[in-house]
Amino acid sequence: MLGAVGSAGHGINALGNSGFRAPYHAFYAMDDWKLTPKLTMNFGLRWEVIPPFYEVTGRMSEVDLNTPNPDAGNLPGALVFAGSGRSRFSDTYWKEFGPRFGVAYQLNNKMVIRAGYAMMNTPPIAQDWGYGAFLFGFNGNVNVRSGSSPTGFVDDPAMYLSQPFPSFPGVLPETNPGAFNGNDVFTTARDANRPGYMQNWNFTVQYQLPSDMVLEVAYVGNKGTRLWGSRSAFGQLNVLPGSLLSMGDILNDPVSAHPQYLPYAGFDDTNTVSQALRKFPQYTSISEEYPYNANSNYNSLQVTLTRHLTRDLGFLAAYTWSKAIGYVDQNGVAAYYATVQDYFNRGLERSVTSFNLPQSFKLTWVYDLPFGKGKKWDLGWANYAIGGWKFAAIHNYLSGPSIQLGEGGVNTPPGFASNIRPDVVSSQETLGGAPSKTDVFNGTPYLNPAAFVSSPLTANGTPLRVGTAPRFLPNVRGASQLSENFRMSKRFPLWKSSERQFFQLAMTWTNPFNRTSRYFQDLSVGDSNFGQLYAGGGGKTLQLDARIEF
Repeated sequence: MLGAVGSAGHGINALGNSGFRAPYHAFYAMDDWKLTPKLTMNFGLRWEVIPPFYEVTGRMSEVDLNTPNPDAGNLPGALVFAGSGRSRFSDTYWKEFGPRFGVAYQLNNKMVIRAGYAMMNTPPIAQDWGYGAFLFGFNGNVNVRSGSSPTGFVDDPAMYLSQPFPSFPGVLPETNPGAFNGNDVFTTARDANRPGYMQNWNFTVQYQLPSDMVLEVAYVGNKGTRLWGSRSAFGQLNVLPGSLLSMGDILNDPVSAHPQYLPYAGFDDTNTVSQALRKFPQYTSISEEYPYNANSNYNSLQVTLTRHLTRDLGFLAAYTWSKAIGYVDQNGVAAYYATVQDYFNRGLERSVTSFNLPQSFKLTWVYDLPFGKGKKWDLGWANYAIGGWKFAAIHNYLSGPSIQLGEGGVNTPPGFASNIRPDVVSSQETLGGAPSKTDVFNGTPYLNPAAFVSSPLTANGTPLRVGTAPRFLPNVRGASQLSENFRMSKRFPLWKSSERQFFQLAMTWTNPFNRTSRYFQDLSVGDSNFGQLYAGGGGKTLQLDARIEF
């Protein structure tokens, strides 16, 4: 009621509305050639040109990793601003070509062979929610805190609402090259407009079988190059190699206790030794906004059997046997939270992916009962009740998900990758096959606790090295995933002569076999319920629906 303020803050934006632009140009040409009645070829070429982003008035900044920082003993890494020959922080890449090629050949009247190749470039996928990473120096804050009252009494309000808010004490933009020392900062490489690309290829044989069925067998593969490496993973530039973890607890000590590690005069000696050992000790983290430095690989055998709806039956059965390998599994927002063991050893992160499901079988079918007028059996008056029923189902049977292990109690020093994994000490990683029956409250052991141990730590939890476990275990998976849905329906004409007005009655049965999912509640090595499977989900649902069509 008195308008007393304990603390408050006010942001200052010198730009108002910034005018960032991200140009993009693409050209595409494609044509088909039917060289013979049996041979058709397709060629295409896409050319993409992505100039660097910019701000229309040149109001941009970033940390340049080669510019001396006067407030850090002239070590490299300082804030720079656009202008004076630096209107843009990256270069236009002119060689972003994407060729396409396809061929189809009819071997005989029942067999067709197809093959194809395409190179597709990835578009820019991160703009930092409005390019805020490139606005250092153009924004400021005015803060009033409790205990800062000019009266000198700590319990007095910082200010009253009747008073004007304090003015910003500095000048914007803040152009001091060392103004943001001690902060998380951002940069971008000159070749940041050279994004990654995917090479896709396939070879397919299609064969016409009796009973209106078509069998298709295909090899499908792709390889990703210069893919998004995640800003929080391989986009971190101010980091330390895992080999230095052998220094132990010293890394978490204040550098005042080990002055031999002081990087420059004036360095805040309350910082840790690991902070002092960073390549750019004046900053905490330095993030590359466009880290195109990962790759991926996928290979699969895909078998499909199709029967179009003829003579009351149609189905699509598809089986895939595949393997996907990568370093970072997602692009965009999800990749911001990727973590690694050692920024300097990317090979430790190469593993099967989180979405790798080696075997997948899916079946969809539709069956019309052979009763009714024009069907195999015409039941006359009984057609109204028995004829016209349609049955359908969807079956999904998948391998279990990939398994990623962790460990607790780790006190990772600043500058090191935080996702220290445990050690694998035995090839017998399970206690047998995944249990078919699990309980909601009591876990059923599946992983072998004796096959995994925590990586070595000091008494204070400082890791002494990275673990030997891969990002995802290559030979062990979670429990398989099985599901079915069934549906039956029938359309009744609203009156005898009606051909356009119907009443439809249907029933959908979800999870008719009352299957439950089996999941890990805890994959942290050393925990009491490590590697145990629990039951989740379950429950079958029967839904009735009706509608009138006219």
